[in-house]
Amino acid sequence: MGLVGWFTPDQGGLGTWAARTFIDDDATLFNPRHRHLQAARIGWLWTTAAATNRNRVIAGECQLLSPPQSKWSSARAAFQIEQWFGFLPDFLITLDATIATSADDWAFCALIEHELCHAAQDVDQYGLPKFTKEGLPVFRIISHDVEEFVDVVARYGADATDTREMVAAANKGPSIGAAAMSLACGTCAAQRRA
Repeated sequence: MGLVGWFTPDQGGLGTWAARTFIDDDATLFNPRHRHLQAARIGWLWTTAAATNRNRVIAGECQLLSPPQSKWSSARAAFQIEQWFGFLPDFLITLDATIATSADDWAFCALIEHELCHAAQDVDQYGLPKFTKEGLPVFRIISHDVEEFVDVVARYGADATDTREMVAAANKGPSIGAAAMSLACGTCAAQRRA
């Protein structure tokens, strides 16, 4: 059985480019949503292994890495990542090399920002940034705003993010009015009876 694809850490400065382009305060395409990533360690990984989710091709993935647990599988994975990067990153961003290298600049920037949008600083019950006892940020992964991040659509447009249909539907307005919705909604009907 042959390999399904290769994985290799980025050696070409992608992390430096991403910081200088999106994360640093003086970045050319600075996005304040990424400011917390100035304190994050991000490992950038290239792959040719194909991946899909719900029959859609995955171009990139952002993962939160935690310290290894007591299981060998967890320790083995952390060991491999440390061997690749020389440190254990807070986030690991894996990019499909085939897709990324064929993307134009616009689509590539949208892909990178999309993955960066998943990398968030955790918040407490009051919505304030969470920190460890040592004063370091606590990170987490966040889901899409809808099927894409609002920031990415606003910056790169619906065509770059494959959300044109969603944007068109939103601009058209709802096809079901509030009055019709309240008649069909069990919660609204229960409130009317109360």
